Amino acid sequence: MQNTLHLYRLTVFVMSYLAVSVYQGVAAELEDIHQTALQMPVILRSYQFSFSLRDNPNSTTCQKVDVWQSGSNIKTNNIWILPEGEKFDPLISDTEYAFNGIDYQWFIAGHQALTFSKKCRHPTPYWTPSPLMYPYYWIAGQQTNWSDIKDRVKWDMRFKEARYVGQKNENNIHFEIVSFSFPQMNMDKVHVYFAKNLNYYPLKFWGYKAGYNNGSPVLEVQVTQFKTFDVNGMLFVFPLNVELHVGTNEEDSINMYWTVFESSIQINPQLDEDLFTISPSRAITVTDFDKELEKGVTPSFRVADDGRDIIVELPKAAWNLRWVIFVANNFILLSLLLYLFLRRKKR
Repeated sequence: MQNTLHLYRLTVFVMSYLAVSVYQGVAAELEDIHQTALQMPVILRSYQFSFSLRDNPNSTTCQKVDVWQSGSNIKTNNIWILPEGEKFDPLISDTEYAFNGIDYQWFIAGHQALTFSKKCRHPTPYWTPSPLMYPYYWIAGQQTNWSDIKDRVKWDMRFKEARYVGQKNENNIHFEIVSFSFPQMNMDKVHVYFAKNLNYYPLKFWGYKAGYNNGSPVLEVQVTQFKTFDVNGMLFVFPLNVELHVGTNEEDSINMYWTVFESSIQINPQLDEDLFTISPSRAITVTDFDKELEKGVTPSFRVADDGRDIIVELPKAAWNLRWVIFVANNFILLSLLLYLFLRRKKR
């Protein structure tokens, strides 16, 4: 009897020791991923590159975007390339977005209309999903900008509630998979695949919603091609091709494809501060977004019939192909699209 009791106590002790060891091992692995993955965005102080955005990899319709960022300052030029004979929608004609540390600015070149705000990011480039930032959207969701991605506090908060899922090897890449909550995109959780041999760069993440798609992801974001740089002796991964798929089948899904022009990439360049301010002298119409909000209305920048003025009024729904691309390009609305998709599937 005494020997049996001794054996039982020994078994409990061993199992408890192993459980603590496994827990400590998992905690150490998560902390290693946390600290190593954070170092990559931190070393990028400024950048410049160009990319194209399509809803189909073979589409002749695309948006070409030039991006500059230095610290929290950012500027993008957006040019639409359409098939010959097709006209631009006034709301998605060539546009420029900028933030200079004080004002968020939006300039519609075709109508010489400038909108600015000191309080509201929309519709600045922080809402423009860049292929550089997209792999990190699990950090802060639709509000993610490069300053968020470099913010140690945000990383600490995310990893505080992280759950280690496991390992996987694909195409000679060893992934460590970590699960996070993801309410920002109306999803329950997101599984982020950190590439260990790329200093835990998040090459892809899957978003899940309970009760939908039989447990398969309803959101898939993946870097399919990338280029590595040596930045001050540290590895930096720059995505060249990124894909996004929202939905459960081809008929209902929203698909986006980003392609970075490799020759356009500049790492930590010296950028002129004047680049991030759009001069009001270029505009015929200038709208103060903050003053319009104080009046109790929501500016929407609809072009008036004379093609010159900007009317403060919500635009009518127009979900054609170019609107879908435009809405997806303004990531603030992507969560709404997913919500509507999930509600439709539930019905």
